[in-house]
Amino acid sequence: MSVKSGIHFIAIGVIHSHWMLPNGQPVSNSASFSIITSLNDIGNYTCIATNTFTGLTRTANKTLMIYAPLSKPTILTSNNTAVETKDFSLTCNATGQIHAYKWFINGVAPAGLRIQLSPDRRTLTLSSLTRSVNKGPYVCEIENPFYRNRSDPFTLDVAYGPDIATIVHSPNEYPPGANITLSCVADSNPAAQFSWLHNGQPVSNSATFSIIASLSDAGTYTCTASNSFTGLTRTATKNIIIYAPLSKPTIVTSNITAVETKDFSLTCQATGQIHAYQWFINGVAPAGSRIQLSPDKRTLTVSRLTRRDNKGPYECEIRNPFFSNRSHPFTLDVAYGPDIATIDHIRDQFATGINVTLSCVADSNPPAQFTWLQNGQPVSNSASFSIITSLNVIGNYTCIATNSFTGLTRTANKTLMIYAPLSKPTIITSNNTAVETKDFSMTCNATGQIPAYRWFINGLAPGGNRIQLSPDKRTLTIRSLRRTENKGPYVCEIENPLFRNRSDPFTLDVAYGPDIATIVHSANEYPTGANITLSCVADSNPAAQFTWLQNGQRISNSATFSVIASLSDAGTYTCTASNLFTGLTRTATKNITIYAPLSKPTIVTSNNTAVETKDFSLTCQATGQIHAYRWFINGLAPSGSRIQLSPDKKILTIGNLTRRENKGPYVCEIENPLFRNRSDPFTLDVACE
Repeated sequence: MSVKSGIHFIAIGVIHSHWMLPNGQPVSNSASFSIITSLNDIGNYTCIATNTFTGLTRTANKTLMIYAPLSKPTILTSNNTAVETKDFSLTCNATGQIHAYKWFINGVAPAGLRIQLSPDRRTLTLSSLTRSVNKGPYVCEIENPFYRNRSDPFTLDVAYGPDIATIVHSPNEYPPGANITLSCVADSNPAAQFSWLHNGQPVSNSATFSIIASLSDAGTYTCTASNSFTGLTRTATKNIIIYAPLSKPTIVTSNITAVETKDFSLTCQATGQIHAYQWFINGVAPAGSRIQLSPDKRTLTVSRLTRRDNKGPYECEIRNPFFSNRSHPFTLDVAYGPDIATIDHIRDQFATGINVTLSCVADSNPPAQFTWLQNGQPVSNSASFSIITSLNVIGNYTCIATNSFTGLTRTANKTLMIYAPLSKPTIITSNNTAVETKDFSMTCNATGQIPAYRWFINGLAPGGNRIQLSPDKRTLTIRSLRRTENKGPYVCEIENPLFRNRSDPFTLDVAYGPDIATIVHSANEYPTGANITLSCVADSNPAAQFTWLQNGQRISNSATFSVIASLSDAGTYTCTASNLFTGLTRTATKNITIYAPLSKPTIVTSNNTAVETKDFSLTCQATGQIHAYRWFINGLAPSGSRIQLSPDKKILTIGNLTRRENKGPYVCEIENPLFRNRSDPFTLDVACE
């Protein structure tokens, strides 16, 4: 019960009850009694009931607890300072009738492995304090069955740090004369104490200090942050570099001479605080697989130099964070060549007596050294030399261009041909006589330097499959000569690159024939006593030789001969035309017939009497050179189916004679090419049967 509460005690049962206090003092002899509670009333109350009749006594006990209001508790700490990572205890300090202690952190009951309570929960211990988790606020609460009270909130001021010391807001590099301000920060409670060292020597005891940069201020600056409560110290370092201006670098080379196709290195020579080397070729950064830089980029190597790509100019640049400087441009004088040696501005052929200058050029750096050879023998050690042309200077000229730096040699060759004027050629033949149908050759005969022969026939180049030239074209051969096509005139021409000359025209006198032998201007038949002239002609070169034969007997050796015709002169006349050069012979024949005048023919009959209705024949009887017989009946040629002539027409046969139609008169006529004659008329006396 709380203090000042009213309590009424009742004992139920028989009479003679009384109450006793805890100290044994009687307080009441009645079954019930009342008190106003105070802390003094705390104790055990005993009720004693007695029955006088039975003699029995019974007791009952009751313990009274009286509670006064609780005063506000306070929180006491185990140490003056709570230090992070250390253990720390808080005790709930209070007086009065306290049945229980209770803690609240941030308004909730404590939880977690790092929070421990004493058995009576009066003391709360934090293991391994952390600033963020364990700062609170903390409240302790006390209570009994009737009262409770809480302490004021208690927030831990946890000492921690310094954590990481950091030098902030300052670069690492400065030029001389710059204002250097170094500031050090470190999260700490209470605030850290700072000190600065420069290369191990104290320079300041504040968090921030400033200096004007000089080269002597370069070095390592160490900031030390300390916390006397935590006993911790943290340091931070910064290397300060003071950069002086850079002097101009120079480019040095690996070799005295840069040689094309060889590797060549350039080194950037410089002193001072150099952080980086950079190269520029023609104003731009190097590129390409043939450009290599050393790891520090100080040396640039060009692989397989070329005169055009790699002459530069090259510049090297040195840099530090505040200064840079470039070398003067460096242009490579690349030794190269000689490239192709060339004998310049000169022909290959010259006439005798000409001043000729031979000049050799070869692109080379440094300029090439030259040597000239004529047919393998030295003739000059200069790039150019002159000669007066003669046949003795014909030959092969070799220019040798040499570069002692590159070790290369190039040669060029030129063959000089010196030509003298050409004399007139002549045409000579393979045979004395050109014979038709035979092959015939003509050779262009000439002396001198004659690279080429050329032929002209009738002013034109030879053509046709019957004209053949020797491989050197000196000899022209005509296959199967023809008098008309191949007589020419022929001209042969000789030439060299500077001169030419032609032969006099040469006309072929082609031997031919004799062609067809012909007996001209004469008849085949002559009368006796006529003048017979026989002439034989045959186209032939030279003129043919003639022979005449009569019936196989030689009678003349001239082309023409004459006779007075007689019957003995008749026969076959043969003209033979011969050509001794061609070996050909041609003949012509003519049959000559000599005719004498014809005597009168007579008509003879087959029967003595011509009988009517019978057949009757008449024969033309004659002598001499008779070529033809002809009949006339009544002055007309025979006709009708009953009149028949023998094949030679000498006999005329009348079939089935009639007196009126067939009596005649009949006349027979004989003839040759020159003469004719008729019989006397013959009249048939036809007898009746």
